[in-house]
Amino acid sequence: MIAIINTGETDEEGRARYRLQINDKLIAEFGHYRVDGLSACLRLAADAADRAHFEEVDAVFKMIQERINGA
Repeated sequence: MIAIINTGETDEEGRARYRLQINDKLIAEFGHYRVDGLSACLRLAADAADRAHFEEVDAVFKMIQERINGA
């Protein structure tokens, strides 16, 4: 199940803090102004998921590069 969970916290800029999860796995966290509405929240969640994915891919490439350089 995909879930966008309001943590009940706000950041220093007044944005509500959210957690994007798939089942129990945390994918990303992001901030959202509730007055911006649901569609903005969903776009921010999608952007956060994309960033998390790219960070994972980047980490794999760095690990491969380290192994190549260390060989």
